[in-house]
Amino acid sequence: MPVAANMRGYARNPVTVPNTFLLSSEVYENNRNGFFSRTRRIYEYLIDQIYSGPLASIYSEASGKLLGLEGATKSKTFENAILTVNDFPDTFSFIQPRGNDLIPVGEHCASSENLPSEFRNFLEDPISKGTIYVAFGSYLNLEDGPEGTVEAFIEALNYFEDYRIIWSHKGNVTGAKCHIKFVNWAPQKELLAHENTVAFITHGGLKSAKEGVCSGVPMLFLPFYGDQPRNAHRFVTNGIAEALYKKSITSIDIKQKLEKLLEDPSYKENVIKVRSHYLDSPLSSLDLGAFHISRVLRRSEKEFNRFKRRSISMNHLQYLNIDLFLVILFVFFVVFKA
Repeated sequence: MPVAANMRGYARNPVTVPNTFLLSSEVYENNRNGFFSRTRRIYEYLIDQIYSGPLASIYSEASGKLLGLEGATKSKTFENAILTVNDFPDTFSFIQPRGNDLIPVGEHCASSENLPSEFRNFLEDPISKGTIYVAFGSYLNLEDGPEGTVEAFIEALNYFEDYRIIWSHKGNVTGAKCHIKFVNWAPQKELLAHENTVAFITHGGLKSAKEGVCSGVPMLFLPFYGDQPRNAHRFVTNGIAEALYKKSITSIDIKQKLEKLLEDPSYKENVIKVRSHYLDSPLSSLDLGAFHISRVLRRSEKEFNRFKRRSISMNHLQYLNIDLFLVILFVFFVVFKA
């Protein structure tokens, strides 16, 4: 959302609306009013602008050339676009000004299909207290992390023998007890939707986080990069998740935080409440997005141009009137120098 808002020409206070790319160590940070904290936010905001502006435009332009488009920089793409459809849910966004050309469509829960029997039989073991699902996305491999990370998870998960644990993991693992089932691939949406699933250990990618909310399952985040720390922060502050720090993972920390999720009913109650807010809308997000896209298609571009903000084609010096203040300061300097 912050990156899309920047490129659409919206104002954003980086202190009250954190950057898209938080540090993993900031997940539990709540005090953002101190001088040094605000100074760091401004610094991070400037770095974020470099990343989401000039650097991102280089890659965007290179991608455009592959499609036969010339000059398809990110700034030009957003500037020329009539509409931007955004997948980040409003429920987890920070309050900020927004126009009607940024359409959020992320608050949607897809229906799940039947769970394959090989998983269903394992989940529905009559002596099990519930199922814990573990998955860290398609691109991450815990074995590439700090030494001992996988072993710490095995040691912690071995403690929960009364539960059934399904871990989507492609590496080689030893030392796990029989209540832990390793698979190369798992039907994540169907596993989370199963009534026996009681916790989800995840990297916190947006798709996985949304599926956890839709299924009403408390989550234990292990955010690595990108939007994952920010997602973890929003879920932790909403009381529906706990989070681990990637640089200091211990079996004790995993065990204690997972126990909190399993034993404290407030996490389950909170995620159900959040889901109710998530889906509470007069019109489904997909229908809303479809309506706006069809409206763009059936009307001429000129009808939309008059609603475009001037700020969308301004750089930061112009938008913040910094160039004007610099001229005024220069004039004062010349006058007093004379």
